[in-house]
Order: sequence, then C-alpha cells, then structure tokens
Amino acid sequence: MTTMPDVEPSRLGGLDTPVPDAVVTGPVVYVSGWALLGGRAPSFVEVSVEGGGTMRARTRLPRPDVAEAFPDLGDAAVSGFEVRVPIDLPPGEKRTVSLWVRCRTAGVGEWVLPKRTVVLNHPAADLDDAELAEELAADTAAALARVEVRTDPRHLLVFTHSLALGGGQLWLQELLTGMVNGHGWRASVVSESDGPLRADCAELGIPVHVTTHYRHSTVASYEGHVGELARFAKCSGAGVALVNTLGAFVAADAARRADLPTAWVIHESFTLPDFAYQNYGPVSPPHAVWARWESSLAEVDRLLFVAEATRELFLPYSKPERCRTIRYGTPMWKFGGHTRPEVRRHARQSLGFADDDTVLVTLGVVEARKGHGPLVSAMERIRDVHPRARLSIVGLQWSTYGRALIDTVRRAGLEDSVSLVPVQRDPLPWLQAADIFVNSSDIESLPRSILESVCCGVPVAATDVFGAREMIVDGETGWLFEPNDVDALTSALLRALDSTAAERNGMARAAHALLADWLDPAGYARDYSAVLAELADQRCTTRGDHVDR
Repeated sequence: MTTMPDVEPSRLGGLDTPVPDAVVTGPVVYVSGWALLGGRAPSFVEVSVEGGGTMRARTRLPRPDVAEAFPDLGDAAVSGFEVRVPIDLPPGEKRTVSLWVRCRTAGVGEWVLPKRTVVLNHPAADLDDAELAEELAADTAAALARVEVRTDPRHLLVFTHSLALGGGQLWLQELLTGMVNGHGWRASVVSESDGPLRADCAELGIPVHVTTHYRHSTVASYEGHVGELARFAKCSGAGVALVNTLGAFVAADAARRADLPTAWVIHESFTLPDFAYQNYGPVSPPHAVWARWESSLAEVDRLLFVAEATRELFLPYSKPERCRTIRYGTPMWKFGGHTRPEVRRHARQSLGFADDDTVLVTLGVVEARKGHGPLVSAMERIRDVHPRARLSIVGLQWSTYGRALIDTVRRAGLEDSVSLVPVQRDPLPWLQAADIFVNSSDIESLPRSILESVCCGVPVAATDVFGAREMIVDGETGWLFEPNDVDALTSALLRALDSTAAERNGMARAAHALLADWLDPAGYARDYSAVLAELADQRCTTRGDHVDR
C-alpha cells in the first residue's frame, strides 16, 4: 500500500502502479491506487496520461490492506481504483510520459495527486517469430490441401468461448435454437470451455467439441492450435462458420485457413490493446500472433455487432461493407412491454417486497465492471430521501469483489435496503417485481437485461455507454448517467425515484415503442440465417458446387 505523506487527514491515498520512473512494457499504462476524500471513497477518479488522453477510472474496488491501516474509515475497504490507458506507441519505440490522477466528490472537494513519470517500452517485433509463424502456417496449409470433404451449405460450424451461463453464451444459445428449429440449419459447436449449455445443445441435436484455451503466449502454440482447429473445421463438412466473441480470434484464423466463409460476432466494446491487456497482461501476444489477429479482423467475410457504437469502434480494422450491426431480441418480447398487475403482486410477495416498497433491480454477475460498488454507495446516499427504496443485485458469486460488496452493505447498515441475490438462470420474477431497472456497468455493448426490462414494462436507468445510449433517450425513455461517477449515479436514481408511478409507466411505454421492431428474437435469427446462407451460397457459386434448398 502506498501512502501520501504530508497531506490533509481528509485526503488519503496514493498510486500503487506504475511506480515512479518505472519502465512499463507494452502500449498500455495500467494505473491503480486508492483514495479517500473526507474518509469516503471519491465519487470519481480521472487519470490523464500523455499520449493517451483522460479516462475515468473504475472505483470502489476492494482494498483490505487500506481497511487494516484505517479501520475507522468505512470506505477504506473499497477505496481502490484502476484504469488501463492505451497509448499509440509503435513496436520498437520508447517514450517518457507523465500521468496525473484527479479525485472528486461533490460537496467534499477535489484532490490532484502528485504527477508521476514513467517510461513506456513497446518491444520490437521478433523476426524469428515472424519467420516461424510463416513456416508453421505453410505446414498447416499443406496438410489442409490433402483433405477433401464434401461440404453442406446448411451446416454451420460455431466457435465460441464458453458454455457457461452468461450474456454472450445465452445469446448464442437462443440464436442456435432459432436457426435450427426455425430455419433448417444443422450446427456443430466448438467451445473453449464446457458448461451447462452443453445440455441445451444436445437437446437441439448439436454436437459439442471442447478444445483448449484460445490464449497463446508463443507462436508455436498459437499456430499449433490454429492448425488443429482448421483441420477440425475442414473435416466437419460445414459450409460456413460463425465465431462468437473477440477473444476467439484463433478460431476466426482457423476457419479462414480452412477456406470456410466466416462471420465473426464481436460483443466486446474494448479497443484491441485494452482487450489484449486484460487477457494477456502487460506482455501482449507475440507480434506475429497480433498480426494474425488484425489480419483475421480484416479478412473474415463479415464482422457482426450488436451495437452500432461497437461497429464504429472496429471499423478501422475492416471495410465498412463487411461490418454490420444486428441487434438481438429476447424471448421476453412476448410480454409486450407490460407485466399484468396480478403477476406483479405475486412476484413482489414471493420475493418479500411490501406494497409500498419502490423496487430497484439490477441483473448480472457481480464483478467490478458492472459497477455494483458505486451502486451500493448511491443507495447509501438516497436512503434518507427514499427510505422505502429497495435494491436487489441479482448475480452474486463468491469472489473477492462479491465478498467486498457483502461487507460494504453490512458496514453501511444497508441490509434492509440492499439484497445480494446469487446468480439466477431465470431472473424473470425480479423483473416482474421491479419498479426501476438499473444498469450501472462502465462498459457494455448491448445489455440484454435492458431489453428484458423493457419487455416487462420496467423503466431503465443506465450508464451512458455504447449500446445503452442506442436504447435509451435520457428523460424520454429512461435515465442515463455517466459511468464510474457516484454523484451522477445518485442523481439519476433520485430522478427516477422522484418520478411518479404514472411517469415511470409512461417512460416504460415509450421505451417499448422505440425498441419494439427488434425485440422479437425471431428477427435476429432470421437476419443471421440470411447472412450465413448468403456467405455459404457465394462460396458454392465460386466453386461451382450445387446448392440444395
């Protein structure tokens, strides 16, 4: 733990990383530390790095070491912050940069931590790695040239990252259900990890092959995995491939080398350097592997996105005509933007809510990027103004962050106001009971939980990020607020809670009217079927194969 000497007792904190005059490897500066203003975690923390601009840090992160040093300060245990700042630094270059950290809480004050200087070193590409990559790629190409397999243009080979329960995984499962049952596709799935959705695939008659992880730190292991997946792809007899998530680029590369027309679905709204840092750490993939990543983005037949803002983020890596946004729907569209009064009463009673409670709900696995810590802090601020406000955070898991959240609720005396609910496969009862849905994530592409809330007639307060702003018009169909800012979050919740039930119902109706055209999941299954059929047919036409219908 770093402490700041000679500062006012009301201003405590410091930077842990990077240390002064550190040499930082790679084009991303990871900044972390802790701060307390007036004994509380600040409402927001901004980090400015020369060449990387100013970014809002993620706050309310667990810091048990600070809590041990300052046991009388309630927020000490969640005083941590962090942010990753990508810098435009070509391989082989070094640069000295300065960084600043600014903390602020409305009504308390502002504090700028002393400037810190670091050296960025982006290692040059290894020419031996590049040569090895070409050699191994040639071996794979030679092996694939010896394989002759008749392909079926209605057989879809899917590469995904996980069969566990999660937003991207459930999206894919719903898509496959629609395509198999509604559009006559046959499918096979390759997944990086196993999970309960394997049983759902089995019910659809979809075979599953579980491979090893997609993250490789050497050229040899990367090329070996690509070669294995490419052989599998070619021998599968599939006529077209669908790759799910940005991190599955090894699969996109493999499908390309197997000469399969390929659509790649990218849900993540991270820049490539930021995403690589999160998955590989300070040392990114070898430059030769990075080059495969970028070439795969440039050369796959289609890049598909769930939000227009995410599409715009990736346009520099491909051609506009290859990039398309297909927003997804949800099976909850059948509720038509309304929850019947008797259903709502039953849901509230079964979950233990009183008639005069104003119920706020948020759905999603409890983790730092979901902003649950700031949300709990906002609830602490509003409880005196709205003592009957009740928040259910549905998605608790036993992690460091989850345990810190439990402790935060206890220390703040919010047990009667905030409920932490384990992950639920069916969150519908909470949506049916809700008066307001809250999405406090600091990064999202197109949160399916917002769509589900709209379908149930629940107005939404959400961070103004990527796809959320494409679904919500502030003050008309919901409430938007800046991410990683407890002051802004509190203000948005007060706006929502101060509105009457009739006003909230009007917001919900307006939101449903705005999104109604694409809430039906049959729509995106139809659109995906059309895209994939077009790619398969184009390949058959190019080869002179006969296309059966």
